[in-house]
Amino acid sequence: MRGRRREKSATLRGPPTRASTPPRLASARREGDWGKNTPLRLLAGPAAPGFNCGMPRLPWLLFCVAVPCPAVGAAELPAKAPAAAVTTTESLGLSTAEAVEHENEVEPPSGDEVYAAAQQALAQAKGARERLRALHTVANLQRRRGDFAEGLSSAQEGLAEARRLGNLRLEVDFLYLVGRMHWNLSDFPRALQSHLEELRKAEELGDLARLARTHAGLGLTYHRFGRSDDARHHFELGLQLAEKAGDDRVRSSILFSLGNYYLGEANLSQAVNLHEQALALRRSHGNRRAIAASLTSLGTIAEEQGLLERAREYFAQALENFEALNYRRYIANTQRRMAEVLRKLGRTDEGLRHLRAALEVAATLNSAEVSADLYREAALTHEARGEFALALGFERRLAEAREQMRNELDRRTVAELHARYRAEQRELEITLLKRDQELQQAELRRRRFQNVALGLGLIGGVSLLGAVVFVQLQRLRAERRLRAAHEHARAQAESADRLKTRLLQMAAHDLKVPLTALHAAAAHIGDAPGADAEVRQLAAGIQSDTARMRGLVRDFLDAAAQEEGNLQLHVAELDLPALVRSAVERLRPVAAEKRQQLHCPPASALPLVRADADRLHQVFDNLIGNALKFTPIDGEIFITFGVAGAWAFAEVRDTGPGFGPEDFARIFSPGEPLATKPTGEEDSTGMGLFIARELLTLQGGRLEVQSKLGEGAVFRVLLPTVPGGQA
Repeated sequence: MRGRRREKSATLRGPPTRASTPPRLASARREGDWGKNTPLRLLAGPAAPGFNCGMPRLPWLLFCVAVPCPAVGAAELPAKAPAAAVTTTESLGLSTAEAVEHENEVEPPSGDEVYAAAQQALAQAKGARERLRALHTVANLQRRRGDFAEGLSSAQEGLAEARRLGNLRLEVDFLYLVGRMHWNLSDFPRALQSHLEELRKAEELGDLARLARTHAGLGLTYHRFGRSDDARHHFELGLQLAEKAGDDRVRSSILFSLGNYYLGEANLSQAVNLHEQALALRRSHGNRRAIAASLTSLGTIAEEQGLLERAREYFAQALENFEALNYRRYIANTQRRMAEVLRKLGRTDEGLRHLRAALEVAATLNSAEVSADLYREAALTHEARGEFALALGFERRLAEAREQMRNELDRRTVAELHARYRAEQRELEITLLKRDQELQQAELRRRRFQNVALGLGLIGGVSLLGAVVFVQLQRLRAERRLRAAHEHARAQAESADRLKTRLLQMAAHDLKVPLTALHAAAAHIGDAPGADAEVRQLAAGIQSDTARMRGLVRDFLDAAAQEEGNLQLHVAELDLPALVRSAVERLRPVAAEKRQQLHCPPASALPLVRADADRLHQVFDNLIGNALKFTPIDGEIFITFGVAGAWAFAEVRDTGPGFGPEDFARIFSPGEPLATKPTGEEDSTGMGLFIARELLTLQGGRLEVQSKLGEGAVFRVLLPTVPGGQA
């Protein structure tokens, strides 16, 4: 019997994969193990290899929903998830594409046919308004197909043309597309900026349906920023506007989004109520794709509630709709969900039949994302059946698919950067063209004036000619005076800046010797045999304060040397873990004052790195010192090491308040205060991170920071390794 089961299960192997990776049983084979919190990420240099991050498991489950555009009939949303959300939605049941809301009551034919027809309509459009509508449809379909970079370029082109024509309605529609496209590209600050501008224009337009759609877009964007209250406020406001406008399609879409919001907040009863309302509206419209999306959400909620049989029924109904529409990607994913529920019910034979059908469909999609999820479920199902060899085989295919997804992510990133570069170049060309036109108009006005003056001079005689000459001379004198005043002001500013730098250098240099002497005297007093506990405590306080002041002096001198280009480095081959551990030991007394724990476990053998030992000490003094400042009393700081390609790295992870989005724009700016404050009322000059990044850049290294408000911060120092060098 067992032999037949193995033979039957062996057919569930899926299509062959191209990638080749070492065999390993991935840690993600247990359910719920491959979603981790993803903080906002800022790189102080090119992206280093070897670092990838997932997304939160529940909060971002289904927030990839867009609201239909009331003016244009094309379907709105992408058929592929954005790069940052690939693992998120798939890990709990819904891909980004499957959480999409569509406005068409009648389902369109295949995406390729729609896109080709839209491209042809754009090429044949007559008149600016007709071309704009056709361009809006193309941009919409590009987003639905997952061509986010191309879609952004098309939407920005349409926005510029709508502004030129003064068409406020189309301007609002294109602003919505630009915001959603930035959202898909994970450029959330620009998405928020676009939606806020869209809100102002929509309020000016007074279109309630568009206002509802705008608030839904803001709700999705604010939720990605972690501002749940703002997100819920915009969802609820959009729902009120949709009800007032009497637009049931927009209302059903926002109900869908709000239901997913409450699902992310683990308020399952409220989520069920909202999704059932959305489903009822969608059934009244007969939109089978939207109906299937709502059924899938209800199935996911039922699965979370442990109502597995009800979840299976919901998924079965969704599968029936997707099969009727012949949406292959949705068919494969829904088959996988059916298999997952059946596995939990202990009906693995039925689950394997669904997985076999899903793998056959996935073979026609050429999608690493869909295949990865199927391989994961196949591994779990075979593991549940005790067929560990087959489970291991699917785990290997899962690893290969993930590697392929990472390669695709790199390709998309390059394409997105290229598209942004082209858009910026186009904006620059438009700006230069406008400036040239203004200069030409100014030149024409000047020549026209000169011609009139010349004519009047010929008619009026020598006296008028003398007046014209006098006016010209006065203008030249005024220009010379203005130019001289500008040069004088610039020279004064440069002189003041040089004087400021020089004074800082002199003050810092003059402070070094007395601070060193004071530090040594305090150490001598504290170590004196007859010193009592109070004297030793006072001496330790003096040592701590003088050490801090010496650090400030060193920062000022280094900043001045960097500005002048006089910073000297003495590069040598170094043992990175040993150097970091010495910095940790120096700062343990500081941590003890706030009862903080510094964890620096031994590292496995790391290659040597090339760096300046003193400057690297300075970098880690700043980073660990910052972690101690911003970590609360009784907190913990962790220092870990690793290797990523040709780089060795050390991470300093604290348990402080973290950084919000507003801090990331100025985190490396010298002297810029941050919204996050030290937890022990310590001083913060804003120079440490700036100097640390500059010192690492001069040594060929990088400084990366990851943080999310309320969850601490991680600073990662990357340095190039010495070929063949081993610590």
